[in-house]
Amino acid sequence: MYSNTRLALVSAISLSLVACSYFRPAAPTAKDEKVVSATDSTAAAAEASSAFKFIDSANFDPNTTACSNFFQHANGGWLARTEIPADQSSWGSFNMLAERGLDDLRTILDAAVAKSDTTGVEKLVGDFYAAGMDEARIEASGFAPIAASLAEINALQTQADIVRYIHSQHAKGQPVVFGFGSSPDFQDSSKTIGYAGQGGLGLPDRDYYLRTDEDSKKLLDAYRTYLKSSFVLAGTSEDAAAQMAEDVVSFETKLAQASITRVERRDPKNQYRLVTIAQANKETPNFNWTQYFSSLKINVESFSMTSPKFFAQFDTMLSTTPASSWRNYFTARLLRSSQPFLSKPFVDLNFDFFSKTLNGVKEQRPRWKRIVQATSGSLGEPLGQLYVAKHFPPEAKAQAMALIADLKVALKARLENLEWMGDDTKRKALEKFATFTPKVGYPDKWRDFSGLSFSRTDFVGNLQVLAAFERQFDLNKIGKPTDRSRWGMSPQTVNAYYSPLSNEIVFPAAILQFPFFDPKADPAINYGGIGAVIGHELLHGFDDSGSKFDASGAQRNWWTETDLELFNSRTKRLEEHAGATTIGDLRINGKLTLGENIADLGGSQIAFDALQLAQARTPVGDIDGLNQNQRFFYSWAQIWRRAMRPEALKVMINTDPHSPSLYRVNGPLMNQATFAKAFGCMPGDGMINPDPVKIW
Repeated sequence: MYSNTRLALVSAISLSLVACSYFRPAAPTAKDEKVVSATDSTAAAAEASSAFKFIDSANFDPNTTACSNFFQHANGGWLARTEIPADQSSWGSFNMLAERGLDDLRTILDAAVAKSDTTGVEKLVGDFYAAGMDEARIEASGFAPIAASLAEINALQTQADIVRYIHSQHAKGQPVVFGFGSSPDFQDSSKTIGYAGQGGLGLPDRDYYLRTDEDSKKLLDAYRTYLKSSFVLAGTSEDAAAQMAEDVVSFETKLAQASITRVERRDPKNQYRLVTIAQANKETPNFNWTQYFSSLKINVESFSMTSPKFFAQFDTMLSTTPASSWRNYFTARLLRSSQPFLSKPFVDLNFDFFSKTLNGVKEQRPRWKRIVQATSGSLGEPLGQLYVAKHFPPEAKAQAMALIADLKVALKARLENLEWMGDDTKRKALEKFATFTPKVGYPDKWRDFSGLSFSRTDFVGNLQVLAAFERQFDLNKIGKPTDRSRWGMSPQTVNAYYSPLSNEIVFPAAILQFPFFDPKADPAINYGGIGAVIGHELLHGFDDSGSKFDASGAQRNWWTETDLELFNSRTKRLEEHAGATTIGDLRINGKLTLGENIADLGGSQIAFDALQLAQARTPVGDIDGLNQNQRFFYSWAQIWRRAMRPEALKVMINTDPHSPSLYRVNGPLMNQATFAKAFGCMPGDGMINPDPVKIW
C-alpha cells in the first residue's frame, strides 16, 4: 500500500494482541484462529448488517470459564457457528464492517455512474468505477493494455537502458527495485524530505526466499510456477517461461539476502539515514542519484537512504546482472501489478497464487467488490467525501471526541503516577502527552483533485494516470513544510493509526460503528470497543518505537539512562511472553509484535480507567446480569474475535506486527488485577499471570 519507509512507523490498530512471560495458554488454542469451511459471503455479510445485542451470550462458550481462557469463553459460541466466507481469508469484526462498507460504497458509486451530468469528485469516482466494471471491454482486451509497457521492457539492452527504465518507472509512480517517497524528517518533522528504502520482492517478506524448511521450499516452488504461468499468459513459450521464472527467483533472492528483517525495520534508527547526494553517488557508483532526482524533476540536496547493504547489492547487480535478467524481473513486476485489472485468465492466475495458495481463500471475490475496493483504495478522499456525507453524522464525531478526552485524562493520570519512572523522564513524557493531536472521522480540509480525469473505457490507463498524479503530489512535498492536515487513511477505512512524526492519533469514520462504537450503547461497550482502540493508539506514542520520538515528532532520546533501562526490562518480558506462545506449530514473533502488544496492554488499561471516570459521572447498573466492568471486558473480547484460515495465519505470523486474536484478547487481561476482580479469578487460573507485566 505504501512504498516508502516512513509508514513502517505508522502503527495501525487492526489485527493485534499482547502476552507475558509466564503465559501458558489453556489446551486447545487452535480455537483462536479457527479453521472453518467456506460459505456464501452474502450470508456472512448479512450477519454484519443485522441487529446485534451489544453483548450476546449466544456468542459465549458455556464450557469455558472466563478465568481459564477469556477469548474462548467470550467468543467460543461465535467461533463454533461461524464459517469464513469463501472469498475471505479470515472473518471477524473488521471484516464484517468492511463488507458493510463495500455495500455502502457500491450504492454511492452506482449512483455516480448513473448520473450523466455529475461533476467534481462524484464524476471522478464514477468514471473510474465505470471503467473497472466494463467487464466485456476488459475481457476483450487481454493483455493489450500493457503491451506497450512489455515492449518497452523487451527493448532494454544495456546498463544505461536499465537505469533509465528505473528512472522512468519511478517518475510514473510505478517504483521498481526500491521505494522512494516523501515523509517528515525524523530530525525535524516540520519539514518534509525524501526517503529511499529497500523493496523489489514479489513475495511478502525476505524470509520466504531464505528459509530452508520444506513448507518454505514448496511455497517458493509454487511461486516459480506462478511466474512461469504469468510469462506464458503474456506470450512466452513454456520452456522460455520456466527459465525466466527461475531467473526472477534468483534475482529476488539476491535482493532478499541484502534486505533487513521486519524486526530490524521496526527500529527507527534503521528507517532513517540522512545522506548527501555526493555520499549517495559514492555508495552506488552505477546508479547516479543526481540523474535520478533530475528525472523526477525535484531538487534534493540530501535524503534518507536506509538499508545500505540493500543498495550496495542493487548497485552491484546493475554491473553484474545480464540485461536479460533485468528484463525478466521487470516483466514479472509489471505482470504482478497489472494482473488484477486485466482479463480473467490474468485475474485468476493472480488469485490462485496470492489469495488461494498464500492465504487459503477459496473463491474469487465478485467483480463489483474488487472494483469498489480498487476505487476506494485509489481514490480514498474523493470517495470518502461522498461516504461521509451519507454515513457519518456530526454528532458521531462529537461523541468520539468526548471519549478521547476521557482516555487522555486516564493516560495523564497513569503517567503522573508511574512509580518506576524518574521525574526528569516523566516531565518529558507529559510534554509529549500534551502535544497529542486527535483526528476523527475525516479531514478538516479535503484534498484538491482538480486536473485529474478518467476515461470510462480504459481502466488500466486510468490506473496509470492516477499513479503518475499521485506520484507528483507526493514528490511535490519534498523540501516544503510538513502539511499536518493530511490523513494517511481514508474515512471509509475500518482502521485507526498513530503517527510518531506528527504525534497524532487518527480514527476514520468507518470504524466508529458497532462493535467498536454505538451512540445507543451503554458506556462499557464504547469504552471497551473504540475506547480501547483510542487507548491503543495513544500508547503507540510510548511503545518501544514511538517512545524514541519526542513531543515535536523528532527522533530524539528523552529518557534518562536509568529509566530507559527500566522500560526496556519491562518490554523485554512482554517480548519473551509473546515469543513463548504458539498456535499449533507456529510461534509468535515477540520482537516483531512488541509494539502492538505494548499498545494493547496499556491501551486496554487506560480505557478501563476512562470507564471508571464515566461511571463516576453517571453510574450505570447491571445489564443482563453483567456489571459495567464485566461488559467492558466482553466488549474488548468481541472486537478482536476472528476466525482465520491456516494459510493466512501463517502469513500473519511471518509478516504482521500484530499478534493473533486469542493473544490480543487474553494477553493484556492476564496482566490486569481489574480483570481478575471483575470475574473473581484466583491464583492458578489460566487468566492470572503470577508475575504480571506492568509498563504504563
